Amino acid sequence: MMIVFFMQDTGAIFGAERATLDLAIGLREAGFSPHFYLIEELRRPQTAEGLVQAVATEGFPMRRFPVTGRFSPGMARAVRQAFVEDGGEVLHVVGSKANLHAWFAGIRPRVATVHGWLFRADLKERLYDALDRMTLRRCDRVICLSTYYRDLVARFVPAERLSFIPSGLRVIPDEAAIPPRPRSSEAVVFGMMGRFSEEKQHERFLQAAGQITGTCPSARFVLAGQGPREGALRDLTERLGLTGRVTFPGYQPPEVFFKHIDAYVICSRIENLPYSILEAMAWAVPVAGTRVGGIPDLVIDGETGSLVSRDDASALAGVLRRWAEHPHELTAFGQAGRRRLLSHFDLATCARAHQTLYRSLRIAP
Repeated sequence: MMIVFFMQDTGAIFGAERATLDLAIGLREAGFSPHFYLIEELRRPQTAEGLVQAVATEGFPMRRFPVTGRFSPGMARAVRQAFVEDGGEVLHVVGSKANLHAWFAGIRPRVATVHGWLFRADLKERLYDALDRMTLRRCDRVICLSTYYRDLVARFVPAERLSFIPSGLRVIPDEAAIPPRPRSSEAVVFGMMGRFSEEKQHERFLQAAGQITGTCPSARFVLAGQGPREGALRDLTERLGLTGRVTFPGYQPPEVFFKHIDAYVICSRIENLPYSILEAMAWAVPVAGTRVGGIPDLVIDGETGSLVSRDDASALAGVLRRWAEHPHELTAFGQAGRRRLLSHFDLATCARAHQTLYRSLRIAP
């Protein structure tokens, strides 16, 4: 069965891109034929690590649709013609821009995955979010990855067209490759990984780190990633007196990052189903996270990690202090998280659920 994934190449690989690539690989392993249609917005810089390169590396058939503006009726018509020519059976859209163009093109059947909204005050962004919700209402099926977004989307998409399918992680390391937690009896290392952007609230991590320096002088902190707020976070590190205790290694692949930390921290004010937490679970790394979005779907408080309110740096500091003073908890929490990943968030289960959904939409010739 031929499934066409239609999405924008943003010039980088974030959670939505990685989840879609993993799903496509799982579908191919099950005998499906995934193709990719990528919107190439020429006003955005393209990088060697972009989605185009990733799709090409995996060997998926791909078409690219260059555009100069935010909306292109001509591209919508070109996508429709390509879908017919290629013999597409289901169009699976990812992202508001792809969904809007697919709706304008009238392509059916159409499936959309909700990867979430940032809920910022920016009026232009709110307009795009409203357009996205409007086009989601017109999809044949809407897939939600977390219970938070399932309940949110259920307010405007009928229940019979709503599906709950959590992501499944493709790359799971062998247990023999996982270092013990904690890695050192002298210092516990806490880490955050991801784009330095406003919604991730990295400053909460640094504030919590500053609160435990007196009682846990050996604790160390890692902020791996890149983004527009890096300069501000480096300045805050200096103001809090954390220079030398916080490192900024830049982008690190998961297999490098998770080998060098003992606990993963995610302070976001909103999330869907974070891929970084799935990767932490795969590496048996316990997670301290905020109680927002889909994070509680992944982190079981007191069993695989700890959850705190999204703006409570003091509560987060309490978790980090406890783990630094009682590092034996890290092993039990980390192993419980890995078991939860293997039983609830594997790629084969995710791919099978998508196969069932696609087959239910197949239009007979």
